Amino acid sequence: MSVKIVLDDQVTFVTDPVNPCAGEEFTVSWQEKNIGDEDAARYQDIFDVDDQGSGDSKELRCEPLAVGESVKRSLAFTLPAGNYVMTLVINGQAPLTLGNVIIDECL
Repeated sequence: MSVKIVLDDQVTFVTDPVNPCAGEEFTVSWQEKNIGDEDAARYQDIFDVDDQGSGDSKELRCEPLAVGESVKRSLAFTLPAGNYVMTLVINGQAPLTLGNVIIDECL
């Protein structure tokens, strides 16, 4: 099987705050797990927050992950108001669509 790092479906994916405001920083957090039969060397995640072509994409350099080990990952974003689709690429695998985050104009 070799290395296989996946989104840990036992842990909920979250944004903090849950209802972000335009122009204010919010954090996305998720947990990954190595379900393969080999330890993972350093690898890269790419997290994309897209609103029909606008948004942001960030790379995260990840430290090695042993077989059976889970780790929490997080990134911070600051974006204008919009309805953003969030996707995650773990270690060069196919993109995972995680849902939407709606960023409102807050007063």
